[in-house]
Amino acid sequence: MSPKLHRFLKAQRWAIAGLLLSAIALVWVSVSFLADAIYFNDPRHKNVELQAWMTPRYMALSYELPRPLVMELLGIEEGKKSPRRLDRLADSLGITLEELTVKVRAAQKAYRENPDD
Repeated sequence: MSPKLHRFLKAQRWAIAGLLLSAIALVWVSVSFLADAIYFNDPRHKNVELQAWMTPRYMALSYELPRPLVMELLGIEEGKKSPRRLDRLADSLGITLEELTVKVRAAQKAYRENPDD
């Protein structure tokens, strides 16, 4: 490595580190986005029967529902700590996962009929 390049790299090490971290973050977000897009574009992963391990985010992506509607449906208040798995959320609502599935499908139907509400 030439002495000029070495001095430049040494002088700009924080800028280069920031650039590398930004590039890594960009790749991470891009891969996550593409993975979700491919996974939830498969018909086998749409409108699935809710399972105990699923999260509200998974449910929202599977049923193509907006986040505020999902939070309202599951009784999750913004900024408050709540269970992350659907089985625990259903327990906190006093219903079974099957009843929650019926409730989510009804909300999805209503949302598709009136997306502006």
